[in-house]
Amino acid sequence: MGKGGILEKVIRGVFFTATPGLALYGLVTGDFSYQYLMLLGLSGVLAITGIDDYEKGRKYWSLFSFIVALFSLITAIQIFFSDAGL
Repeated sequence: MGKGGILEKVIRGVFFTATPGLALYGLVTGDFSYQYLMLLGLSGVLAITGIDDYEKGRKYWSLFSFIVALFSLITAIQIFFSDAGL
């Protein structure tokens, strides 16, 4: 995991376990009410991956990761507000 500290490893672990867990929950139960949380987790995973790629000197892949993280974050916000009825 590189030179990241304990906080980065904990955050990475939370995002990497919560994202597939919420996706699997939605697929098994058919209840997609937590889909925005899964997309927020995906956004976090991609942001952390982008930071790691930037530190390793892979500028193109870090930029790509940040763009996709931003897109999934915007999508999660839109899902949240559309489900809340606002």
